[in-house]
Amino acid sequence: MRKISADYIFPLNHAPVKNGIIIIDENGRVVENVIDPSNPGCSLMDVEHFDGFICPGFINTHCHLELSYLKGKMREHAGLDNFIVDLQPLRKASIDEEMTESALSAENEMKQNGIVAVGDICNDKSTFSIKNNSSIRFHTFVESFASNPDKADYVFNKAVALFNEIRQNVKNNHASITYHAPYSISKKLFQKIKEFAESSGCILSMHHQESEEENKFFLPRGGHINEMQNSFGVAKSDFADSGLRPLAAISDYIPKENFLQLVHNTVTTDIDIDFAEANFKNLYWCFCPNANLFIEQKLPDFALFYNKKCRITIGTDSFASNKTLSILDELKTIKANVPYIPLNDLLTWASKNGAGFLQISDTYGTIEKGKQPGILLLENVNNDTLHISKSTTVKVLM
Repeated sequence: MRKISADYIFPLNHAPVKNGIIIIDENGRVVENVIDPSNPGCSLMDVEHFDGFICPGFINTHCHLELSYLKGKMREHAGLDNFIVDLQPLRKASIDEEMTESALSAENEMKQNGIVAVGDICNDKSTFSIKNNSSIRFHTFVESFASNPDKADYVFNKAVALFNEIRQNVKNNHASITYHAPYSISKKLFQKIKEFAESSGCILSMHHQESEEENKFFLPRGGHINEMQNSFGVAKSDFADSGLRPLAAISDYIPKENFLQLVHNTVTTDIDIDFAEANFKNLYWCFCPNANLFIEQKLPDFALFYNKKCRITIGTDSFASNKTLSILDELKTIKANVPYIPLNDLLTWASKNGAGFLQISDTYGTIEKGKQPGILLLENVNNDTLHISKSTTVKVLM
């Protein structure tokens, strides 16, 4: 047994506890709820005290581990449409040593940065062996996209084959078949994914409003996505020029009851939020701010989502669009832009809400009796304002 204390404990199931104490067994399981040292009869014997804040392990709800080999190879600030075009010739058609080594290095970096669970996008099986040997808990989102309806059967069957391989051969085998983005899928493929999701009850994750070009694609304003799809051999997408906002245009093709995460939301407005919240029961909004800066040099309106009390999660995206795989770095970017959001709320986004979306709250997300959430120490923090700073670092304690 270990007794661990810090200047403040952020259990995330209630308010922070000054000089709180956690008792943890040899397996990292929390033995008692966080102890307030001011309580009568509290023993301070054998307590390890750390300077800083303690919080549960981070949950990275959006990552592309298989794209780790693209670190340093993509243009910054090129815009989403150019990013997609640049990505195509660099995508590897088969698994090779570079892919495996890069993904393994990325997985190790996430562990060192306190990430204990990941929602990972996949289009191939290059990361399966890593997931089988990782201490990180993965949920694999098998991503599908094809704007050409003639390719819907092929693409969907390929996704089903990957899904079945995960269920049969990957440790913990948590997986879904999910959408890529509103603009990249035909109605036929959307319907197939929807029916599969409804029958399996799987959670869903989708890139959403990552750039203004997506809005232009759905509204009668043309834009670069239409041109990009033409270059890929698609004369006109099913949803182009629909006259509706992206989510409104595709809402009939998304189950209303399944857990759904919308990722990026860089140009999402109050109209989009209100529509989504009214139509999808189990909705989460994922921010990957450093990837947004890398690609578009633009950030979501964090304050808007915060003021509307949206359920927010945090992702890192991939090394194709980010320089680190660190949830703490993402929180620093958010804080720099909206400094008044309390750290307890930011950590809720980074841990508790991520566990809620991935449906792993029985183990992760909060420091509570019986859980094994991972225990992190945030060092170089501000004890007066209860906040992080540019110099804050994270250390894995358990």
